[in-house]
Amino acid sequence: MWRKVLLAWLGLLPWAAQAAEAPLSVHFSNAEYAPLIGEKLRYGGIMSRLVSEVFRRGNVKVRYSWYPNNRAIQLARNGDVDGSVGWTPNEDRQRDLLFTDEILPFRMVLFQRRGERYLWQTLADLSRYRFGITAGNFYSDSFTQLQDKGVLRVDVVGDDISNLRKLAAGRIDLFPMESEAGMLSTLLYLSPGQAARIVPQERAYWSTPLCVAIARQHPRAAELAARFNRELKKMRDSGEFAALLARTRQEVYAALANRQR
Repeated sequence: MWRKVLLAWLGLLPWAAQAAEAPLSVHFSNAEYAPLIGEKLRYGGIMSRLVSEVFRRGNVKVRYSWYPNNRAIQLARNGDVDGSVGWTPNEDRQRDLLFTDEILPFRMVLFQRRGERYLWQTLADLSRYRFGITAGNFYSDSFTQLQDKGVLRVDVVGDDISNLRKLAAGRIDLFPMESEAGMLSTLLYLSPGQAARIVPQERAYWSTPLCVAIARQHPRAAELAARFNRELKKMRDSGEFAALLARTRQEVYAALANRQR
């Protein structure tokens, strides 16, 4: 009898430890990357809702503030905010930021003008074309190396929408962006005439994880990442994460459709 009671008590220890975790609050920066994140999107976008819910289960409350793209990541790197949502890890960023496990996969394609043809096997094959890039974004190690060597010609602006407009106007030839986000951004922020000129290539040139980036200066950075990763795994294992993702995606797009009417 006592053995059964002891085993039952031991089984409750992990739950009790988790329940005893002190509540935490964090302030994250967010940029605009519809439908994943966006100040005017329902829930602040698909990823914002996912991040908030995963952290909520770890007894962490998240508050978001919205900034231009490069400022959002720099605020986190400087420790002026506790972290930022929707970034992919690389060697440079990891000096200042601690990255969680992958929340969503990120599939990068090249956007171009409709009717034009680009034959390529590697990015180096596109050296004669003009690329647009957004300050603060990371476009893969291979892209950065080719850019640094002068193989790829790039024009830098402060946000993705400006790059899409430049592409439509013929001021750049190619613009790398996540496929779904790029297509939705053209519909939301460009005129119908501009949007009609832009299409994504079918082939992805790079795939990478999207994560929460937590400022290493935060005194509980490792704990925040551990809480997030633990709850994310639980939700994935139970199927709750996939269900929430599907439901949130549907609701975000439904709200956008109602707004466009």
